[in-house]
Amino acid sequence: MGGPFYLVLFGLVFFGIGAGLTYRQQSLENQSGQAIGEVIYLSESCDDDGCTYTPVVRFETKAGSTVSFESTYSSNPPAYNVGESVQVIYSPENPEKAVIKGEGLIFRIIFMIVGGIVVTLGLGIFGTNVSNSYLES
Repeated sequence: MGGPFYLVLFGLVFFGIGAGLTYRQQSLENQSGQAIGEVIYLSESCDDDGCTYTPVVRFETKAGSTVSFESTYSSNPPAYNVGESVQVIYSPENPEKAVIKGEGLIFRIIFMIVGGIVVTLGLGIFGTNVSNSYLES
């Protein structure tokens, strides 16, 4: 019975990561400022598998401060172009922890779907094992 338990646990971790990231962005969006930012630079990171590009965004807070931040998501090809305008969500108390609105949505959805499928699979195997053990008794 350990196999299904670990599948459910693994699925819950995946689902939890996706849900947690979604919750974080949603709560930030609900309690914070929004601004239009501009992609000022694409930070390049290369390894043996190739290069990825992370946007660096500059925006002005409602208080009038100019803030720059590097996104937590990178991609190849770049998701943004230098000079492109993006919607920014930021906390007035800590504007350097800003995020690009909607960024990572596909990533979060994939994590929640994979987690949900794995949890369902684990529960199905667990249910089958339990019913088979009762049939054998």
